[in-house]
Amino acid sequence: MELRPTTAEDLPALHELFLASIGSVYAPHGFAPPVPPAGAFEAQHRHLLGTDPGRCFVAVRDGVRIGYVSAWLRGNDWFLGSLFVAPAAQGGGVGSLLLDAAWEDGHLRRRTLTDAIQPISNALYARRGLVPATPLLSFSGVPAGAESPLTPGAADSLAEIDRAAYGFDRSVDHRLWGGIAERTVWLRDASAVAYSYRFADGSVGPIGGIDPAAAAAALDGELARAGGPVGVRIPGSSRTLVMRALAAGLHLSPTPGLLLLSEEAPAPTSLAIGSYTLF
Repeated sequence: MELRPTTAEDLPALHELFLASIGSVYAPHGFAPPVPPAGAFEAQHRHLLGTDPGRCFVAVRDGVRIGYVSAWLRGNDWFLGSLFVAPAAQGGGVGSLLLDAAWEDGHLRRRTLTDAIQPISNALYARRGLVPATPLLSFSGVPAGAESPLTPGAADSLAEIDRAAYGFDRSVDHRLWGGIAERTVWLRDASAVAYSYRFADGSVGPIGGIDPAAAAAALDGELARAGGPVGVRIPGSSRTLVMRALAAGLHLSPTPGLLLLSEEAPAPTSLAIGSYTLF
């Protein structure tokens, strides 16, 4: 088996590998697996190949791609975006080797997102110090949202909001999100206190706030103007946003995710995520 850096030419095959791998996890439980469009999958991974090429690897055996991993680093914050192994290759240590390749020593805070129904992967990460800290709750439906007390506006920088919502700067990722979704900056007393992204398919996120109330008010703003079904993913630790989604009548998915954190990484309280890959 060979481990080599991921290239853009790998991405169509990795999308197929992802669908097969995630399907093998969901099908035994009778759940429909997530099926991201190939274009969205490739856009996220092309972004990571541009920002973190040294943290993306493919496992190849006899010319066939059997697994892949992607991770990204923002300052001292490391995030495992993807680690998937083809069903026929699972159980042979491929996942551990891929994780070794992307791990890197020395980073203070580590995070990843997984499905709660993946006990083998979750145990693998926990042995590395990435322990389940809070559920990731997926909500969907047609909202009955209240109007936001915030007003849309503009901001020169979102770094302060990022630090409050994530704990680190996401400037490089805002460039991606701003090109594929509609961004709104939300103001309180003329100061930028939150941002939100809305996609054409109705999905909302990421949403970040300077505090839980600001993030929840930004969610209110998105729900109030939705005009149809929406979807939003919220860490359970962002309790104010969870309560706001429930108050808007959104339904909770039966397949929660898990946010896994190293000991040094705090659980978010004013955040709704954009995707499992880019948090």
